[in-house]
Amino acid sequence: MRERGYRNAALAGCAAALALALAACGGSGSATSGSGGAATGSPGSPVSLMIIAPTGTSGPNYPEAVGAARAAVRAVNTRGGIAGHPVTLVVCNDKNDVPTAQSCAQKAADTHILAVVSALSLGGGVMPTLAEAGIPAVGSSGISVDGSDLSAPISYVFNPLVLYPAVCPSLLKKIGVRQPAIVGYDLAASDRFSTLAEVGAKGAGLTSKANLREPLATSDWTPTASQLAATHADGATLLLSEPATFALMKAAGSTEKYCHSAAAITPADLARLGPVANNLVEATAFPELSEAPRFSELRRMIAELDADYRAGDRDAAPALRSTASTTNAWLSVQVVAKVGATVKGDLTAASLQAALGRTTDLDLQLIPPLNFTKGSPIPGTGRLFNTTMRGVRWNAARKAFVPLGTETYPALTILENGSH
Repeated sequence: MRERGYRNAALAGCAAALALALAACGGSGSATSGSGGAATGSPGSPVSLMIIAPTGTSGPNYPEAVGAARAAVRAVNTRGGIAGHPVTLVVCNDKNDVPTAQSCAQKAADTHILAVVSALSLGGGVMPTLAEAGIPAVGSSGISVDGSDLSAPISYVFNPLVLYPAVCPSLLKKIGVRQPAIVGYDLAASDRFSTLAEVGAKGAGLTSKANLREPLATSDWTPTASQLAATHADGATLLLSEPATFALMKAAGSTEKYCHSAAAITPADLARLGPVANNLVEATAFPELSEAPRFSELRRMIAELDADYRAGDRDAAPALRSTASTTNAWLSVQVVAKVGATVKGDLTAASLQAALGRTTDLDLQLIPPLNFTKGSPIPGTGRLFNTTMRGVRWNAARKAFVPLGTETYPALTILENGSH
């Protein structure tokens, strides 16, 4: 049931995709699917949300995000809509193709969409059009290769996977690592993420043992595994794509411990690694779905998905659900519903954007309260409004991730501690 989204070489471990330009998204096709009316905004009139996400492609696909958004919208409507406005959801399949994603954004502008929720257009290109039209983008991935998710004034990101290198040393320390290393690609663009890992190690009270940089085209990771062992490091933050992560872990075996971002490697590949995978921890934004007994909002999300699945929505199937992309998409709709309900007068993209810009202390339970008046101070991440992460560890016997305790890890505090 764990992590079907935010995964593979195109993502290159989420943040690394942005840094290393590995999201070489291909594909072509029509721009949109789904249906919905314009967000007229007058009392009782219907409003529309749009989700932009690839499905049915040879690259990363996110049907579980679409299913979560649908389930959330249906549940909002059973509660009377957003301040009395019934809500429809438009699904735009960008097919991992930048021009198609841009046409999705243009459709959002042309049809007066109230907000885009959980945009997963990894190639980028949608934010300039949305910004020109004044349409809020709530809960975008934060990992589009053009960086616009984290900089556009209409964007509200609360999944801080881009900061995972800063948190990984603390997670490695939690499982006994005392001398962490960093393994990434030999590209100038990766310097930022190596720096996050180095400062994060210092903030965790550790010192990075080595910073290994390999060519992007590396296919044999055995020499890197040997080099890692020679440094006497007992763990490593990985800034690598999924195939490279798998190959390095297989070559290094159980002598090392590893940390990556959520869904950096698929459960199927982790199962193939066997007991070696027990040494992997990941930084994630949200509680595991298995933690639903502790979180009433997780229970509500799962109940809403179950209801949609019983009603025939295959995208809401339990086997597809992901701690990362399912939860993010569902929370995106909750943000729009909660903030939209505070709007006085007509509910439009402009009035919603204004209300979002005034929002403080928005409690979604699954992440710290959001303050949309104050973004991240880290350069290039100004539209990131949550910098706290959690840790999970792979359990080979259960073939699933389990929580690495109940602690949360505030990336900003870790970085501030490491900068002194």
